[in-house]
Amino acid sequence: MSKSKISPTEVFFLSFGGQSPFISLIAFGTVMLSYVGSNAAFAMIVTTLLVMVNASVVYSLSKRFNKGGGYYTYALHALTSDLGITTGWMYILYSLAYGGTLMIGGVYVLNLLTGLDPFYLTLIVGMLASGIVIAGVKISAKYAVAVGILEIIAILGISIFFMYENGFRFYDPVPAQFPSGLPEAILFGIGIPSGYSSIVSYPEEIENAGKTVSKISILVPLIGGGLATFFFYSLATLSFNTSLVDLLLSKFGIIGGIAISAIALSDAVLGGIAYLLAGSRTLYNMSKNGHLVYVLAKEYKGQPKAAEILVSVLVVLSLLFLSKDFGPLVALGLIGGVSGMSNLYIHMAAGVSLGRMGRRKPKKHIHEIIFAIFSLILSGWILFVSLGQLEKYVVYFFLGWIILGFLLAESLEMFKEDQEKG
Repeated sequence: MSKSKISPTEVFFLSFGGQSPFISLIAFGTVMLSYVGSNAAFAMIVTTLLVMVNASVVYSLSKRFNKGGGYYTYALHALTSDLGITTGWMYILYSLAYGGTLMIGGVYVLNLLTGLDPFYLTLIVGMLASGIVIAGVKISAKYAVAVGILEIIAILGISIFFMYENGFRFYDPVPAQFPSGLPEAILFGIGIPSGYSSIVSYPEEIENAGKTVSKISILVPLIGGGLATFFFYSLATLSFNTSLVDLLLSKFGIIGGIAISAIALSDAVLGGIAYLLAGSRTLYNMSKNGHLVYVLAKEYKGQPKAAEILVSVLVVLSLLFLSKDFGPLVALGLIGGVSGMSNLYIHMAAGVSLGRMGRRKPKKHIHEIIFAIFSLILSGWILFVSLGQLEKYVVYFFLGWIILGFLLAESLEMFKEDQEKG
């Protein structure tokens, strides 16, 4: 891989921008509001706590491993080869689905604002994200810094404006009774502050990776979750029965619409960049270890171009199909559900990995064991409840992908045994 490293600042904005904070609020936030309504701020607080628990697991694991591959590498070395392969397989699904959700979320917003055909909007967003990724990680990082700063300013500005609109009325966000749609809201809400899960895939390309990745894995969900909670908090006292996009248009008019369109495009591209990078690096590392076809481990000028191109093609073609046949809003719900479930799966695998490593010296690593247990319980609960609530075809696809991962792992194991016998 390339010796050119990206700085901690660039890593932060690749991670923070990787969750496309503005688009996440519109895309995932719209679904959250449909489940819990004015209790979205409370749902976001609970979601942030869950994400922070999962991020604490990644914090500990990222200090131990400086190899690329992230969750795949953690499971491969802490658990078994089969579980490592399956976890890597699930992370590929997660990176494609989460990156795709952010990109199609941008298309959804742009379609509402401009009225342009979502098929062509999807093509534009997909080609821009793919082009920047293939151009190199340094270019991607510089783009992330510029867009990320603007997004923080925009979200804070809009939230403060909404607070001004309601006369800066403060209230207790904790409801008297938990909303019935809370688990589903959390499932989609975890997509808002989860950008840290992208950077663990390529520590070799990061300056002082052990410290940088671990610190940012805590900082990003804390800031992202805090901003999202403030945004939903500012919304709760506004009475509106429209989408978030319509609300923003009604408040800021045509000029606001133009600004929102620009943010939506840049944000969708940035989310795509972060997870195309992450998915391609996991593909690259799995291929390098002989767990996928070796051609995907081929490099050009120190970058895994074969893996980058394959991931880009898969995402763009999948989004074009979904956009054309279902429309951006339905596609958003479908792949958003897949990304949420796969997010929970990889964090459960990370929790088991950390728990097993901490068990070797339990007194020294008791805090890590506690993080791992909480991560497993919370993630497992949300996943279990969500399986019964989501569209059945989304659940079938998710479970089918897991089965394919286990078949892949078993096939590789049998192939390896045959080679050793031969």
